[in-house]
Amino acid sequence: TDNNLCTTGDACSLGKCLSGKQTVCDDSNPCTADSCSAKSGLCLHTPTAAVCSDANACTPNDACVLGKCVGTGTKNCDDGNGCTSDSCDKLAGCVNAANQLVCEDGNKCTLLDLCKAGKCAAGAPKPCSDGNLCTDDNCEATTGVCSNPQNAAPCDDLSKCTAGDICKGGKCVGGSATNCDDKIE
Repeated sequence: TDNNLCTTGDACSLGKCLSGKQTVCDDSNPCTADSCSAKSGLCLHTPTAAVCSDANACTPNDACVLGKCVGTGTKNCDDGNGCTSDSCDKLAGCVNAANQLVCEDGNKCTLLDLCKAGKCAAGAPKPCSDGNLCTDDNCEATTGVCSNPQNAAPCDDLSKCTAGDICKGGKCVGGSATNCDDKIE
């Protein structure tokens, strides 16, 4: 024998001892250095500090610790979009799923904006109507302040004796007089 217990099938050839087949000590662990002790014939698996993968996409800092692959840290999956619910799946990694939460679309003239398909959609318009047809109903998008400036829109003063009524000074003013004589005496 060649006095190496990690070889098998040693043989003599031309007066020399030739080592046989080397014992395979691979434990398929990337966190160990594998070897065989020539004196004992035992496989040795010495822990290393190698880079490894713990097969978890949610732990970005994987390293060998005491012979095992350990994942540390938490992957940041925040996409900065309030209309997505952010999470991490061990196999797929980051998942940013559309939600239906209340959001703010940046327009102060819309109320109860809701997330739809991953984006903030405008809600109902802010009620700015004063109920007067002779004023325009406006809302300032950046401040949400309502205003009702007077207009000169056509209107109906509900008198059958005027035609071409028009808004003036915030009120409906009768237009030209119509002939209301029913010719009955």
